[in-house]
Amino acid sequence: MKELRLMCFFVICIWFLTIVSGQKGSLSVKVDKDTLYQDEVIKVEFLLDNLTGNFIAPDFNGFRLVSGPNTSSSFSMINGVVTQKKAYSYVLMPEATGDQQIGEAIVSTDEDKLITDPVSVYVLSTDKLSPSSKSRQRVYKYDTPGMTKDTSTKAPIKKRVLKKI
Repeated sequence: MKELRLMCFFVICIWFLTIVSGQKGSLSVKVDKDTLYQDEVIKVEFLLDNLTGNFIAPDFNGFRLVSGPNTSSSFSMINGVVTQKKAYSYVLMPEATGDQQIGEAIVSTDEDKLITDPVSVYVLSTDKLSPSSKSRQRVYKYDTPGMTKDTSTKAPIKKRVLKKI
């Protein structure tokens, strides 16, 4: 009886590992704005979907690290489909005006290495306060090395209003 339990445990573990390794992983970079004033902060988030590996944070030259790395992770298994998500977020404040770049982040897995492109952010001087300079949220998704998708949002995201029934 013990041998049967042990054998079932190993079969379940092997099945679980094949499901997790069969999922295609991706790395995304999300910045909450692409234009900001020198006294504002920017939130940069690196999202790892179905990726396990070593995360190497980018170089934040030209920015002061206000908070980070803040991490969050989730694991779900629904109808046999396993998804894993991990996020590393940083809150940064620019040190200079002009075009600034957030360096590239690296995720090293057993099979390959995913590298993000540097993200450009434009920093305005605080004495040039004008309501016309709009910024937008940007998300860059890296599915495989060399493939980038810019999924920028131009309009603010609408929030649902919950009503009590």
